[in-house]
Amino acid sequence: MKQSKLFGRTLREAPAEAQTPGHRLMLRAAIAKPLAAGLYTWLPLGFRVQKKVEQIIREEQDRIGAQEMEMPVLTPAELWKQTGRWDMLEPITFRTKDHNGREFMVSYTHEEFVHLHAMQEIQSYKQMPQIVYHFQSKGRDETRPRAGLLRVREFVMKDAYSFDVDQAGLEKSYAAEYGAYERTFKRMGLDAISVESDTGAMGGDVAHEFQVLTDVGEDRIAICSNCDYRANMEKATRHMAGRSARADGIPARTEISTPGTQSIDALEASLRQPRSAFLKTLLLRDQAGKVVAVVLPGDRDVNEAKLRKILATGEVKFANDADFAAAGAVPGYIGPVGLKTRLLVDQGVEDRAYIAGANKKDAHLRDVLIGRDFQGERIDAADVRAGDLCPKCGVGTLAIKRGVEVGNIFAYGTYYSEKMNATFLSDDGTRKPFVGGSYGIGVGRAVQTIIETHYDDKGIMWPPQVAPYHAHVLALPVNDDDVRTKAEALVSDLEKRGVEVLYDDRDESAGVKFADADLIGIPLRVTVSKRNLKEDALELKLRSASDSEMVPLAGAGERIAEIVRSWPR
Repeated sequence: MKQSKLFGRTLREAPAEAQTPGHRLMLRAAIAKPLAAGLYTWLPLGFRVQKKVEQIIREEQDRIGAQEMEMPVLTPAELWKQTGRWDMLEPITFRTKDHNGREFMVSYTHEEFVHLHAMQEIQSYKQMPQIVYHFQSKGRDETRPRAGLLRVREFVMKDAYSFDVDQAGLEKSYAAEYGAYERTFKRMGLDAISVESDTGAMGGDVAHEFQVLTDVGEDRIAICSNCDYRANMEKATRHMAGRSARADGIPARTEISTPGTQSIDALEASLRQPRSAFLKTLLLRDQAGKVVAVVLPGDRDVNEAKLRKILATGEVKFANDADFAAAGAVPGYIGPVGLKTRLLVDQGVEDRAYIAGANKKDAHLRDVLIGRDFQGERIDAADVRAGDLCPKCGVGTLAIKRGVEVGNIFAYGTYYSEKMNATFLSDDGTRKPFVGGSYGIGVGRAVQTIIETHYDDKGIMWPPQVAPYHAHVLALPVNDDDVRTKAEALVSDLEKRGVEVLYDDRDESAGVKFADADLIGIPLRVTVSKRNLKEDALELKLRSASDSEMVPLAGAGERIAEIVRSWPR
């Protein structure tokens, strides 16, 4: 490819809206450009990278026996409504109607529709296990698209779906996909770790994310210092010391006057007690609209993802004034004692005395004790924080790292098949629901994460297996007949040997060409210059190396092809 004809120009400076190093380099190197907030166009260089990433994913899916197909991006509303996700996903999905008034959703994901196809195509247990996958655009109406391709409104996802006859079969399919993901990200050049994650709107109880640890990530990951425990903060828990009732010695609760102190911060300042001495009570509504109270230690923040799962709701909604009145609570002074509603108590609330709201204006209660003064269902609803004990080994402490989620896998079992009555004929002659899982990789996010973790102060440093081209041939100066002739002959020779070449045939200075080569980041730079040709030699320089080497012109083609063949695939 001649660089003079390349559709896409490099930039000396990144646009002001670029938010991360990878975002800035992606724009400067003409990898992708924004069309609108959260909408990006792949330019030719980026498109080549995207297709190489897709091919790595495809090869690893095919390796475990998955079959590629393709489902539409525009999906009818009926099946979304059947599973309940039409309402659950409402805040973040794009919807439209056709001329007949029929409702459609731009695909968020494809569980409902692949189950429909499974019902049509899989008749008997003898046809399983099955894994199918496709590459398809997804739409997410993100309120705050950010950081280039890391959070967008439209993106291509590889989503795979497994169908098994039972839980044991699902575990095998899940393990196969887990292994495929490990190999996929390694081949891309990404150091991805698996972490326990929340299943969210996907359903089921078991899920893992593959995270690349980097400061530009918006996910927070809890990692144990002693064992292999790793979990997204939406899922992470902490080790809790054993509790024993200690009512003896704790005086009966008493009311104290606390005028105008409606927050933990105000109470801390007024009563001169640490935040851990208080109880925090939230009044919420569950999926059915019923009022629920959640009680946490005053020094802990509520984890909304955990609450969504506990309350079986897609969105945590706070109670209104009428709900407070019905529950016998007063805003700003709410506490668990005497509440007339379902009470959920975080596991971090200990068997000791606390200060809590008195459900009376300008008043709190001192020496409130769980088990004596109030009862509740124990739950895990609080965030973990750095320094908490690991829930797995109970010895190590948790560190909180930032990461980018580049893939996820879900074992949702019969979550969709039961809602859709999607069944197969089992070996005992009865009809049973499919047992399934889904497995996703965001292609664009993977590309930008590669950039975020492979760059220096000069530009991108592509891993060879995903680079837009293998070699970047520079002619200096291009208007010298001998230089141009030798460069073009080398390009032709390399392409015959299967080497992908970007040929910089532009009439630019050496400084501009070298700067662009470093910025674009193709793994091998080949310089054909008037000075080097005097010695019948070319200069080869790996993008990742500080030094270059001179090779004889006569054997340059084979030497370059040899280097390219040595790279991982």
